[in-house]
Amino acid sequence: MAQPQPRRGDEGLQAQGGNGKAPAAQQDPIKYGDAFPVKGELAGQPIAPRDAAAMRSAEDSVPGVQVPQESGGGFSAGAFMESAAAYNQAVGAVGPGQASAAVAKHGVNVTQDAVPGGRIVTEFVAGQVVGQYAVAEAAPPSPQQQEQDGAGHKAAGNEGGAGHGDGGAPGGRAGATAARRD
Repeated sequence: MAQPQPRRGDEGLQAQGGNGKAPAAQQDPIKYGDAFPVKGELAGQPIAPRDAAAMRSAEDSVPGVQVPQESGGGFSAGAFMESAAAYNQAVGAVGPGQASAAVAKHGVNVTQDAVPGGRIVTEFVAGQVVGQYAVAEAAPPSPQQQEQDGAGHKAAGNEGGAGHGDGGAPGGRAGATAARRD
């Protein structure tokens, strides 16, 4: 039987035993404990493709939240998990449709809590936090922008008129109108 001929770049692999495989350290899967500050059962499990898909789905389901990585920077647990799962699949640690036992049992979740000026988004895998970031609310339009956007509203504002003195709060009438619409 003929021996396979060495290819260019295989010299280092042959020196490692000639089996054509990279060193074991390079084939270790990326586990939750390698990437996130998690403990227990979850920490030792490799990140699987269905785990990543579930996290991305959870991230996408939170209305109005832009995942930081998608909006120009920051950290996205779902994006990282997708990369780690692809690596783990490439090294044979997980199968294409596989989910980790902890995720299959406990799932993933994304929550948001309102805080002054925005929201805090927290991402969980099997009940443990794997990501948290703030999302700022859009700033309200400045008085100059409001004036440009609705030039006709100034006459109905605090500038005199029947029953309206000059001492009213700026934009008071527009606020009352908005309150009645809600």
